[in-house]
Amino acid sequence: MMVATHGWRGGDPKNMLIVPTETVIRVAAADDLTVFVTAGGRLYVGQYNGQDRGSLQQVELGSRCVRDAAVYKGQVVFVTDAGEVFTQDLEKKEVHPLPVVEPKKTCTHGQEEKGRRVRVRSVAAGSDHVLFLSNHDEIWVQGRGPALGLFTNKIENEITNPARVDFFKGRRVMQVEAGAYFTVALVEALPPVHPDPSQESDHLPDFDSYVRSCEQCRQETGDRVLFEDIDEFDKCPLGLLVRKDAFTDGRSDLLSPAPSRSSRNSVFHEDGESSDYAPDELDPTSGEVSCDGTTLNTPVEQRTGIELKEMSRVHKHSEGSDFEVVDCNDETEIGKEVGDRKLSSGGTSSLFINADAARQFISRQLSWMTATSIEQGELLADERVNNKYHIDSATELIKENVASAANSAASLVATGVRTVSDKVGQLSRHFSSSEVADGELHDLSPDSDPFILESSSQTLKPKMSKSETFNTSTGSLPRKLSDEHTRKTHTRTASGGLSFPKLGRDGLLALDKDPKQVEKNSGIIVDGGRHILNTEVWAWGSANRGQLGLGDHSHRSTPTSVATLNHMGVTKVVCGSHHSAALTIDGEVFVWGDSFSSPLGATQTNDVANNPSPNKTSTKADPAVNTPQRLELPEGSLVRDLASGDNFLIIISVDGLVYYVGKLREEEETTVEQIPVGDAALRCRSVLCQCDSVVCTSDEMHPQVIAFLKEEMKYLNLLKFVAQHVVKPFQLVTEVSVKGKTSVTPHRDKVSATNDKNCSNGKLYSLMEESNQLHQTKQVLLDSYLDVTHAVASSISDMLDEQASDVTAVIPIIRQVEEYKSIYQKYINIVCDALAISGLTLSSKEAIGVIEKCPAVLSSLVPESKRKTNSEYFAHLILRPLQHIHEYAEFLMKMKQDSETYYSPFTLDKIKIAHAHWKQLSNAAHKSQLEAESTKTYWDTCSPKIMEALANPIRRILRDSRTNPINVHNAGRFSSHSFVLFTDILVHIQYSNFSTYSLSTMWVEPVPNTSNIQNGIHITLPEETLTLACPTSSDKSQWMYALQEGIKRSVLSKGDSGMQVMPRAPPLIRSASHTFTKIAQYKDATYNGQWFCGKLHGEGTMAWPDGRRYEGQFRQGVYQGLGRLEVPSSGGVTVYEGMWKNGKLEGKGIIRYANKDVYIGYLRESQPHGHGELKKGRFSSQAASVYTGEWSSGTKHGYGVLDEIAQGEKYLGMWQNNNRHGPGMVVTMNGVYYEGNFYQNKLTGYGLMMFEDRTYYEGELGAGGTFAGKGTLRYPSGDSIEGTFSGSWEDGIKINGMLHKGLAPPDEENIPKSFGKFSVGASQKWECILQECRDKLGITSTPEVSTSKIWNNLATQLDAEKQLASRQGGTTDFLDGIDRIPELRDELSYQHFMDIHLYLGKAFGCRLHPLGQLLLSLVDAFRATYGGVVAHPRLLPYAVQEVHSFTSRLFEIVRVLFPNLPGENENLLLESENEDEEDIVVTPAYVIHPWLLPHLYSPLSTLYVLYHQPKDEEYWQRLLKWNKQPDTALMTFLGVDVKFWLPEGTSLIESSRTIGTMKDQHFTEAIETLQMLSTSFSPRDKLNLIHRTFQQVSKAVMTKLGSNYLWSMDDLFPVFQYVVVRSRIQHLGAEIQLIDDLLDPHMQHGELGIMFTTLRACYYQIQNEKVSHML
Repeated sequence: MMVATHGWRGGDPKNMLIVPTETVIRVAAADDLTVFVTAGGRLYVGQYNGQDRGSLQQVELGSRCVRDAAVYKGQVVFVTDAGEVFTQDLEKKEVHPLPVVEPKKTCTHGQEEKGRRVRVRSVAAGSDHVLFLSNHDEIWVQGRGPALGLFTNKIENEITNPARVDFFKGRRVMQVEAGAYFTVALVEALPPVHPDPSQESDHLPDFDSYVRSCEQCRQETGDRVLFEDIDEFDKCPLGLLVRKDAFTDGRSDLLSPAPSRSSRNSVFHEDGESSDYAPDELDPTSGEVSCDGTTLNTPVEQRTGIELKEMSRVHKHSEGSDFEVVDCNDETEIGKEVGDRKLSSGGTSSLFINADAARQFISRQLSWMTATSIEQGELLADERVNNKYHIDSATELIKENVASAANSAASLVATGVRTVSDKVGQLSRHFSSSEVADGELHDLSPDSDPFILESSSQTLKPKMSKSETFNTSTGSLPRKLSDEHTRKTHTRTASGGLSFPKLGRDGLLALDKDPKQVEKNSGIIVDGGRHILNTEVWAWGSANRGQLGLGDHSHRSTPTSVATLNHMGVTKVVCGSHHSAALTIDGEVFVWGDSFSSPLGATQTNDVANNPSPNKTSTKADPAVNTPQRLELPEGSLVRDLASGDNFLIIISVDGLVYYVGKLREEEETTVEQIPVGDAALRCRSVLCQCDSVVCTSDEMHPQVIAFLKEEMKYLNLLKFVAQHVVKPFQLVTEVSVKGKTSVTPHRDKVSATNDKNCSNGKLYSLMEESNQLHQTKQVLLDSYLDVTHAVASSISDMLDEQASDVTAVIPIIRQVEEYKSIYQKYINIVCDALAISGLTLSSKEAIGVIEKCPAVLSSLVPESKRKTNSEYFAHLILRPLQHIHEYAEFLMKMKQDSETYYSPFTLDKIKIAHAHWKQLSNAAHKSQLEAESTKTYWDTCSPKIMEALANPIRRILRDSRTNPINVHNAGRFSSHSFVLFTDILVHIQYSNFSTYSLSTMWVEPVPNTSNIQNGIHITLPEETLTLACPTSSDKSQWMYALQEGIKRSVLSKGDSGMQVMPRAPPLIRSASHTFTKIAQYKDATYNGQWFCGKLHGEGTMAWPDGRRYEGQFRQGVYQGLGRLEVPSSGGVTVYEGMWKNGKLEGKGIIRYANKDVYIGYLRESQPHGHGELKKGRFSSQAASVYTGEWSSGTKHGYGVLDEIAQGEKYLGMWQNNNRHGPGMVVTMNGVYYEGNFYQNKLTGYGLMMFEDRTYYEGELGAGGTFAGKGTLRYPSGDSIEGTFSGSWEDGIKINGMLHKGLAPPDEENIPKSFGKFSVGASQKWECILQECRDKLGITSTPEVSTSKIWNNLATQLDAEKQLASRQGGTTDFLDGIDRIPELRDELSYQHFMDIHLYLGKAFGCRLHPLGQLLLSLVDAFRATYGGVVAHPRLLPYAVQEVHSFTSRLFEIVRVLFPNLPGENENLLLESENEDEEDIVVTPAYVIHPWLLPHLYSPLSTLYVLYHQPKDEEYWQRLLKWNKQPDTALMTFLGVDVKFWLPEGTSLIESSRTIGTMKDQHFTEAIETLQMLSTSFSPRDKLNLIHRTFQQVSKAVMTKLGSNYLWSMDDLFPVFQYVVVRSRIQHLGAEIQLIDDLLDPHMQHGELGIMFTTLRACYYQIQNEKVSHML
């Protein structure tokens, strides 16, 4: 793209300037000096004399990159990209830094904190002042006069160090410009905030009274001082900090005072001691510091003007007043204290109000009076107007015009206001800029008192429309954007204007864009447009020529809002010496001020906003334009950019033409004239100007872009005008209408669901509900209209900033077609909703409140045919965006037709795609509008009963049997049937009654013609069917099409018809909701889920009014698959969860009973059946118990274990009908064990009872383990008592018998021969668990089992488990290949066995594999039996038997999968081809133990420890004593030959002196290896560790004695015994017994057997050795 830069002076382009070759982004000038800043960050200075082009010289700045510059008092002030400010003296050429720093702070504890440097992004300068705009959108000033905005208008007080304008704290200042003696700022408007009385007050501390370096400050603020930001506060027009969430006591304290940011908040303090650059002699805590850094000792009489200060160090508090009010008039002293007390919210902050300040604000708010007076010729004296620093003009105006109001206000202020926060909130209604924007600027007559409160019953509530809310997708706070979003929202363009956020170009026309992303992008577009339109212009300084635009010539030393430009979408402001101008987003220019006799070509209008078109203006002229007036350009040209010189304007039109507004020559009058610039092929895009220097940039612009931009600006002008004069006032009227009613956020889906439910139940809306719904629909419609307005504003902003050569990248409706289409689609839906229910029909109150108050010029926007009624008037304005959708499509069609001339094929493709989108939307809009109008007509003609029951905004009529006949098949002659098809329901009307059928649960199909029915249609519904008949085949086809279209729209589009590609036929499987009324099983239940041809099928939820709820899968109308059923009762809720089949729980599941009991296991017919676990009560309750075992039809039946936790008793045995029945055993926490036969829960007959001291009883037993008859009691000593016994072991035994003394030696074990006689065999236990696994794999009792079939069953089972895990949110990644069928071989080889071994490891470790599920179930059963607090040593033999049984039965199932494995009693030796690998003997234990024993080891080892505890204690006592000895003593005692440990060449006596006290220094590796014995699980692993221990011993000996040394048992045993002693294995006896019980028989012989025997011998010797034998 070709770009050209032109420079000239004044209004004549022939008077050319020398400009840099780079792109110029900023121009600053003064007299014959011009400063240029380029895009590359370079700074150039040009000197010009007369008509000479002058010279241009680059300023050497080193590595600094300049971003902005200004000329101020002979110096160039420039800003770098790092935010630093420098000055250069043009004569001395010296560059000096100009520090802009925050004021330093001193906390109450005496700690001082230096001010931080402020980063500046732009600079502007006037005659006596210079302005800096920081990166945090703060204004900093330097100089003197009221243009500073520092609450002072004294000439003699000059600000030497940059000071912050605290008036805009908490506000976003987007641009600031300087005139000669005044300042204009562009500020983002503050959205009104609704108070929330429910929130409690959270008093914030004064964070400017704290410093980060003070530890006490951090403690007092909870470290919030590190993060608290000023942006939590806003500014009221008085310049006071207002906390944003200051709504704490139910009042609307809009302007309640916020805590002061500093005890030195006055600007007089800040610039005097602003930072470490401030003079050291200044007192940082002083409340009286002048602007130049000296103490203020000036007499009060000399302090004229408005000075609003905080004197927190001087004032005193008094009771009875909320705030301190300081009277600072000319006759009183500054320090007069009136009163102060704590805030109602508990705070201690004070509000200071100055009487002169009050007068000043009243003057501003009554500026309309002064403006009127000026119009009437009541101008001020010329000397007063010409005095640019006249101090008392505002006060004089007040005294002349509103003396009574001012005096009343001042007196109230001076005497103190008790509830000043409410009064300031009341006063805010008069001067709030947001209220003015809404057309709510209240009249304030001279007789009115703005401080008089309304009645206490009236709550002040800010008016707020949705369009003014601020809720961006970035999650920013309402009153402040995040820093990142702030930078993106408003950035300066090359012309000095503002650019706003736009979307990127990646995937611009992607048809598969994520809808969520489209919605998010649409929100960004709308929010960006909202920020563009919601701007305000503020001005202050000298007003002697009306350059402030406030309607008078009163100077302002504080910023004052130019109310007529609020919310007008101002994007740029410029200033001349004595005039100002503002550019709006829709290409309008407003000017005010007076540089000379003529008002800059502006035309005077009574109301700026009353003129929607720039071509229609009044021609009444005024020598001084005191308020902003629209500037008229030739042919109604719209503006893209403007700049201002001292006494002229340069304007760039959208067409790229340049206009000069001002004087071409001194002798000429003011004129608006086009001036030629550059080549005719190029069009000017931007302009920069200051003083008399002008720089203009031009490039190529596509004519279609220009045409589209002009149309969009005109369109936005109309939308903006309607929004201001119709939409926002209408919102206020509607809010008042629905005040007090229940507010429900309208949502199309929510309304649809609610009405479907009401219709299905035959309920009618009340008139109140209908009226409320209508008002809500209107509110949403108006909000949507504002969203369209904001989107258009964002579109124009994008095009003004875009400089791409591709036209499709410039026009937003092409580049962001889906986003803009989404915005308009929402508008179409909402406007058609309103149209369908007469939402565009106005009530008399609404018409009087809005339409009849609209300006007369509004009528020119509406055709005469649409002005018959107020409703037609309103509808035409609101429906205007619908017409623009068609205009978009037509515009893109024209672009397509011009494609051969203008566009490349790639560009043309993008235009065609965009045109297809907008054409589709245009057709959909037209169709939706027709349907809405037809629906409105139907509601107007139908019966009130039907309308009240069925009318809702989103419902549309599709077909009516009154115009398209259809009837019920075989209907009676005198019956009356009519049908009305809507977009969501089919209505069947019979006389005065009607029924509704939801289309989402309707399936239609044509009925073949037969003799019984012709042209029939069959309708399937969830609970019934209908057969309808049409008169002709044509009617049948039309009704079939209408029904299918209605079903598709109801099921697929969710109300957004026309936006989706519909299938040819409605889907058979769909999701819908229905409430059952006829089917008994589901009567009154509401189902929401998937359907298939009228049947519940798929995922869904069924809910009953009584609280029952099923959530899960359905199949053919019943529960089928994974699901959860909740059944409430008086005691709680019972939950059934698991796999369902034919409406019943089948397979594994969970039942959570209402009494908190939980069953986990297998079920049948929704009852426990098979293996399961029932947990009853809690651990601390008296009824706590856990049953693990077999069930049958909900009762305990078969083998099971009941652990009664509270009683400390565990039963292991058979059950029948919930009773202990059959052989069983009981163990208690007291160490008692008894076994016998149970009958109906009672122990009867012969049994065995064993006690902890090894005493046992054989004989008749009774209930609860009591003695009940004949028997024999035997003691460990050999004595016995034979006779009749009664009683219990704990309470005492009554014996009638004979004592027999034992003659044989005592039996330590004392185990009776009948032990285990009454127990259940291990092979009979847990058979139900194994059977479940066999059933899953398809293993039957028949001998011939097909292995391939079993593997196929396994694959099917794994697939089902994977699907189940996926539905439950689990993962299936851990299958790791076990779902694939391995290769099966006839012969078993070493490698094949290793593959089998690897597969079994994965299978047993996977919860989805049947083997893994089987293993987990067996482990849980084993732990429930032998674990817990009732672990009894007498159970060890049974546990060992179960381990062997598990091994055998698991191996049996594994052999079915791998038939080539050897039989259970067969041992197969497999030799490895690799010498490094050991040979394998395949046995059941070798296959199963590695995966089984690690899970069983914990309870099993506990039993072994308990069983061997007496012997292990003896062993351990000796071991502890022996380990106290040093190595020499211990090895000597054990008989270890000295050659194994004595150093060579030394005697025993000599070595005893050196190593006599050393311990654990020999055979350390062997000791460490043997210590790992307790960490291994299987006997094979333990034997391998013992083997490795012997190897380590041999290695240590051979290292000392040589590799040829041969062991003898006499030498080996003492050495190994030393290793055993030093290993300190506490429960070695238990470990040895575990190995002995579970070791394969073939491993008990050979080398490993000998080593194991050696270990056992060491244990016995240590156990039986006397301690006294130790040396």
